[in-house]
Amino acid sequence: MRREIKLPISSSLEEAVNALLDAKARGESVYCKFNGHKLYSDTVTMDSAYLEITGQTKADFDRDREETHRRFVEERKLAEQRAQVNIPNWIQEGQSLIFPERHEAWEKTVVASANALYHGADLDSSLEIMHALENGATMEEATKIFDGQGHSGMSASIVRGIIFEFSSKGPEFWEATARGKISPQNKRVIEAKKQENIKLVQANELKSSGPKL
Repeated sequence: MRREIKLPISSSLEEAVNALLDAKARGESVYCKFNGHKLYSDTVTMDSAYLEITGQTKADFDRDREETHRRFVEERKLAEQRAQVNIPNWIQEGQSLIFPERHEAWEKTVVASANALYHGADLDSSLEIMHALENGATMEEATKIFDGQGHSGMSASIVRGIIFEFSSKGPEFWEATARGKISPQNKRVIEAKKQENIKLVQANELKSSGPKL
């Protein structure tokens, strides 16, 4: 009767096959489970296991994996280069949409985002929505844009945070895109940002209506 051998959760298919082949070399008849398949020590080969589970020989699987990794590295390098080139454009575009009092903080956010995980893709998403809001889009329309951007949980949080921090309609957008109940603490933060925005609107209206020299 074949005995099942338990593999560590992190085992690769290659490691599973080697464990079976080692058992076979010791004269043991065993099997293991891998991704819903049963592999047997008395019949398994490296290629037979890869063909059964991946549909490829090990050589083809490794070649495809190496090519996927190469493309990933190349795409990441291109994204990093694009981000560095776009920093001045992101700064200028964002500063045209926000209160002057936030220009310095925006510049710092752009530089940080360009060098972070999404290489500025979060800035593109934020600016798209900020443009819409400044051009009179309703919260429903802005939310539809946001929902259509294909965010993960992390990128959604980052974009909502950028818009909250910099847009004159950021607190309202954050509320509109909240999923579930807003905590009392967050309500206080939202209200404080709304009041801050009101004061900035008033301050900039005074500046624009002041005496001309």
